[in-house]
Amino acid sequence: MLTLTSKSVVVPKGAYILGDPCYVVPNADWGALLASCNYFNEPVGSVGDFKVLAFGTKWGDGCYPDNKGNKYGVDAGLIGLVPVDYATDDRDGSTLVVFETATLCTNDDGILKFGDYIIDTVLEEENEEEENEND
Repeated sequence: MLTLTSKSVVVPKGAYILGDPCYVVPNADWGALLASCNYFNEPVGSVGDFKVLAFGTKWGDGCYPDNKGNKYGVDAGLIGLVPVDYATDDRDGSTLVVFETATLCTNDDGILKFGDYIIDTVLEEENEEEENEND
């Protein structure tokens, strides 16, 4: 069986919260959002007029750093973009990003790119395995 390991989406210009969407999407809408995109097997879900992009991390839950020094706590195995106008005020473990133009976002087998923000979700598990081997 072939597995799709790369996805790309262009998001419109605007302000977004980058992080695990389960933390910033209103709780009352979470189930409907998941249903709208087959639990983010399709990377874009919607509730009302709002669209949310999320890619699955390589190893699921954990804490993943980006190339700019930010860290993202993950509890739903996802990292993505939630429009600021839709996000709740609870934004710990996430980053405000503003795209001045339409921006390409990709998931290349666990290397997540949101414009110039790069989050390598592959290294987390590999680093843990190396630490265990050295013990």
